Amino acid sequence: MYITVKYGNNESLVCNPSCAIVNLMKSIKRRTGYGSTTMLLDLSDETGLVKELDMHRYDYANKYLSSHGTYILVEKQLPHGSQDEDAGHDTDGSSPAPPQFNYIPLLDNYGDHFPNFRLHVQMVEKRRKHRANSKSPSPAGVRGTKGKKDKQLARAASRKK
Repeated sequence: MYITVKYGNNESLVCNPSCAIVNLMKSIKRRTGYGSTTMLLDLSDETGLVKELDMHRYDYANKYLSSHGTYILVEKQLPHGSQDEDAGHDTDGSSPAPPQFNYIPLLDNYGDHFPNFRLHVQMVEKRRKHRANSKSPSPAGVRGTKGKKDKQLARAASRKK
């Protein structure tokens, strides 16, 4: 199993994604010449979908990257002015919002090599806590309900006699 990473002046790097993402990205960063920089790197597929691998640092990379796939190396940057204290909070102040990043392809003339390439991130919907009702999920409530129904049926049967 392998993947191909495109970067620079149409240079290619063959990598084995059967390892933790943190190790794969460290190897890619070193082998592409960005090892001594503080740049955050990520991969995008041929359509420009950013994989956001740093969100899953300790998972195996082959879980998110397909075998024999070609990926473009991208730089992940925080937008300017995002270091404010207010940045990253929802308007209601309940929880911090995930930071928004700017992505820059590190492949020169990527449009020539991949005409359908358009950098984008898959939007992940927030998980909401959903409760059907405020009762406990304990099975005790279920058993108690059956008892009431049985009692009602017994009363109805005794009235008929």
